[in-house]
Amino acid sequence: MSGPVSVEVREERTAWPRISYFTFFLRGLEDGADPQSASSGVSARRRWTVLAGPGGAVFKCGTTDHCPEVRIQYWSGEPPALDGQWDTVDSVRFELHTEGRVQLNESDGFPAGDVLDLGGPGTYRLRAASRGRARAQQRHAAGELFFRGTEEWLLQLWSG
Repeated sequence: MSGPVSVEVREERTAWPRISYFTFFLRGLEDGADPQSASSGVSARRRWTVLAGPGGAVFKCGTTDHCPEVRIQYWSGEPPALDGQWDTVDSVRFELHTEGRVQLNESDGFPAGDVLDLGGPGTYRLRAASRGRARAQQRHAAGELFFRGTEEWLLQLWSG
C-alpha cells in the first residue's frame, strides 16, 4: 500500500513588473502566444483578476503605476489549498503548443524576470492569488507612483 503522493515546488521565481494599464501577463515563449488578447473582449464592468489567453494568462492589479511583488512557482502536481490570507484566488488553464517555457511580461511587453522552464508543451493549470490591492489603490490615490511591493501575487503552475 502506498502513501499519499507528495507534491513539491520544482522552480520558483520572484519579479516586480512595472504596471501600466493595470495589467501584467505570463507569456509562453512561442510564436502566437498572445495572452493579453484575452482581456480585449471583456466588459469594463466585469470584475476579473486573471484570464487565460493564447499561450498564457493576463492579470489585473488593484491599481496602475506601481510594481507588485510576483512570486511564480512551478509545482510537480496540484499544490495544497492556500490559506485565507489572500484577497483574491482564481484558477485558469492555458496551453503551450511548441515550447514549455514562460516569462512574466509587463503590459508593454518588456520581460519582467527570468524565464521559467515548465518542461515542454502541454496544458497547464494556474492558480493566481493576490493581496494588498486596497492598500496599493490608496497609495496610488495619494499620488505615489511606481512604489514597490504593496500588492503581492502568488502564481502557482502545474501540468494538467
